Amino acid sequence: MKLTNKFTLWYFAIMLVVLLIGGAIVYYEIQWKISKVEVVRHQRLNDLIAQQIRTGGDFSGSPTRKRAAIDEIPAGNMPKGANSYYTRGVGWNPEFQANEYRLVVTSFYAINGKYYRITTYSYIPSFYQLLPGVVDSFKWILLVLLVLVAISSKLIPKYILSPLSRTLKVIQYFDLKQRKPIRLPETRTSEFKELNIFLKKMTDKALEDYQSLKEFAENASHELQTPTAIIRGKLELLMESDIQDDQAILIAEMHNALEKLSRIHSSLTLLTKLENKEYVTEIPVCLSELTRETLVSFDELIQMKSLTLKCHIEDNVYIHLHSSLADLLLTNLVSNAIRHNIPGGTIRVSLTKTGLVIANSGLTPQVPVTELFERFKKGDPASDSIGIGLAIVRQICELMNFNIIYEYAASQHTIAISFQPSIPASKLLQNLSFPLYPVL
Repeated sequence: MKLTNKFTLWYFAIMLVVLLIGGAIVYYEIQWKISKVEVVRHQRLNDLIAQQIRTGGDFSGSPTRKRAAIDEIPAGNMPKGANSYYTRGVGWNPEFQANEYRLVVTSFYAINGKYYRITTYSYIPSFYQLLPGVVDSFKWILLVLLVLVAISSKLIPKYILSPLSRTLKVIQYFDLKQRKPIRLPETRTSEFKELNIFLKKMTDKALEDYQSLKEFAENASHELQTPTAIIRGKLELLMESDIQDDQAILIAEMHNALEKLSRIHSSLTLLTKLENKEYVTEIPVCLSELTRETLVSFDELIQMKSLTLKCHIEDNVYIHLHSSLADLLLTNLVSNAIRHNIPGGTIRVSLTKTGLVIANSGLTPQVPVTELFERFKKGDPASDSIGIGLAIVRQICELMNFNIIYEYAASQHTIAISFQPSIPASKLLQNLSFPLYPVL
C-alpha cells in the first residue's frame, strides 16, 4: 500500500471518529441551546405579564395570556434565592392532539403587596425530532469529506510528495559500477532535505568502499598470480630433475596444494565479481544447447565412474544470463553431481522453460543440506573439493533472481532451480520422471 493511501485511510478514520463524537456533542448542544433560548423568552413573557398586573387593567384577551397561568400565593410560598425555574417533559398538546416535548417556566413576583406565581409554557422540538436533521447534516459533511479526501489523495503525491518520488527514482537507478556520485532533487521540505543529506553521505561512502574493495581484489588477484606462477614453475622443474621417491611425493603434494590454492583464489575472485554484479547481459542464452554441450564434455568422467545418465532437455530454452555464468552454473552442478556420486550411480537432468533439476545418487551428507550453499561447506569433509562450487551457484541464482532448493531423500541429492520468481523451486520436484534421451 502506498504511503499516501495509508495517510488517507488514517485521516479518514480519525475524521470519522471526530464526526461521531462531534455529532453527539452537537446533538445535545442544539437541544440545550433551544431550551435555553425558550427559557429566556418565557422569562421575558412572565416579566411582561407581571408588568401588566402592576399597571392594572384587563389584559385577559391579550396574546400574552394564551399559554399563561397566574396564581396569587401566600407570602410563605415565595421561594428564597432564584425567583424563576423551568421544567421539561412530555405533555399533551391539544392543538395537535399528540404528546409533545413541553417547556414550562415558572416565575414569582411581589406586586403591590401581593405575591404571584406566573407560569408559561410552549412546545419545543424533542431529541428524536432533532436527530434526523443532525444525522442528515453529518451525512452531507461526511460525503464532502470523502470527496475532499479522494481529491487530496491524488494531489498530495503529485505536489507534496513529489520530491520523495523523484528521490526514490534516483536511488533505483543508482549503480555503484558507474562510479558517479548520486544527484538528488532539490526540495524545500526539511524532512526531505535531511533524507537527501543522509542518502548522499551513504552513497558516497558506498562508492568509496566499493572502489577500495574492487582495487584490493584486483591488486590481490594480480599480485598472487606472479608468485604462484613462479612456485608452480619451480616445482615442475624439481619434478623433472633427478630426485628420490620420497622427495617426489612431497613435491607432488606441494603441487596439489598449490593447484588447490589457485582454484580457491579463482573462485573467490569470481564470487567477488558476482557480488559486485559485474556480469550483466541483455542477450538471452540458449540453455538447451549449453546443457547438451556441458554433458558431452563430462561424458568421459561419467563413463569412468560407470554412471547412468538420464536427461530430458526441452529445445529452445532461453534465459537472460551471461554466457560465462550459464556455463559456470552448469559446469559446477554437473561436476558436483559426478564428484559426489557413487560408483554405478545415476545422474538425472531435466531442463524446461520453467527451470532446471539435477539429481544424483550419493551418500548421506554429514552437514545439513541448507549449509552446503555456504562457502567452504562440504557434505564429505574428506573430499578433495574446495567447497565453493555451490556457493557460486547460489550467488548466480541470487544475481538473476532465480529460486534454488537443495533436497536429499532416498539416497538422492536433488538441486532444483526455478527461472521464474513466481514459481517456487519446490514445485519442480513434484514430477521427476525423466525419459532416457541420448545426449547429442
